[in-house]
Amino acid sequence: MVRALARPLLATWFVYGGVESMLEPERRAERAAPVVDPLLKQAGVDEVTTTDLVKIHGAATVAAATVLAFSRTPRTAGLALTGLAALTVAAGRPFWLVEDEEERAAERDQFLKNLSLMGGAMLAASAGHSARHVARKKKAKAKAAQKKVDAKAKQVEAKAKKAGAQAKATEQKVIAFGRKRAA
Repeated sequence: MVRALARPLLATWFVYGGVESMLEPERRAERAAPVVDPLLKQAGVDEVTTTDLVKIHGAATVAAATVLAFSRTPRTAGLALTGLAALTVAAGRPFWLVEDEEERAAERDQFLKNLSLMGGAMLAASAGHSARHVARKKKAKAKAAQKKVDAKAKQVEAKAKKAGAQAKATEQKVIAFGRKRAA
């Protein structure tokens, strides 16, 4: 029950941040530029801007968080969010580059919040479905398999019954034919 509540709650911040990144990427791109721009230049990628990367990161974050919220593949989604959060931690709040002490403290707080969210995503990646959920899924699979076996048995039974009826009809024809010949 706790996991069923925890996953969507954790995912909300990632969805919110991802949507903001897609709709208003300029502010986040400006913060990440001191870290990302030199890497883009070093890689020789001139066509891609930091704003483009922020939008892509936002879309990927929304997708992974949605998967986590619906508990479809929680470990995979948690792992994806961990990687995406690591990028945010590394490039999103470079507080060490800020000169003003007050602003640096605010940026450090945001950095630590992002670090905490990364830890939450790591927990989500390490905690799959509960034992009760796994048992329920196993039971459902077994029930479906039994249903298939029952249907196949019914089908075989029907074929056998039909074959038996055909054999009986053939036997009666042979007996009738034998009586005709004897008479």
